[in-house]
Amino acid sequence: MSIVVYWLTQGQPSVQIFQDDQLLAALAFSEAKRKEKDADGRPLHNHVVTNSELGDCVSQPGVSDDRPADYSWSKAHRGGPPNPQGTPKTLG
Repeated sequence: MSIVVYWLTQGQPSVQIFQDDQLLAALAFSEAKRKEKDADGRPLHNHVVTNSELGDCVSQPGVSDDRPADYSWSKAHRGGPPNPQGTPKTLG
């Protein structure tokens, strides 16, 4: 099991692997990749993703199929879709 950081540089994929006990180092590495700039000051990398599959995880992988009978998922608590201009609604 491990922690993996993936990123793209000019469309070319790259990967860096970290051990289970190196989560802070992996997160710092991801943040550093996000902050790197090219000579013109533009972001050098894009699509920086940190993924983990830790060996000491005690939960089952994936999403549970055993939902309570009264389970109801909804986006209603988020205030609905954005305004037509793409700006969020003001909750008041």
